[in-house]
Amino acid sequence: MLFVAEHTHLASECPLLSADGKDMIKGLFSDEHIKSAGIEIVGAYMSCPLDGRIDHKGYFIIDAPDKETIINFFGPMKLLDLREVKPFSEIAKTL
Repeated sequence: MLFVAEHTHLASECPLLSADGKDMIKGLFSDEHIKSAGIEIVGAYMSCPLDGRIDHKGYFIIDAPDKETIINFFGPMKLLDLREVKPFSEIAKTL
């Protein structure tokens, strides 16, 4: 199943601003953690560090068996929105 996950944090609270935060991000998105979580990250896009004064947003396209698997994977990173999605080509065939 495909999902889109959205994460938001304040620019002033960006994990990339501290060594501990950078280590957390490295561990979270390590090949080992992704594999052990049983997911595939199809795509990942972030507005940080480009947005220095406004909220940073992250968008992740994830192939996973269910929402709970994704929530467990992200752990300390809270998700603002998590939705199952289908390729538009599949939806268009039903029109």
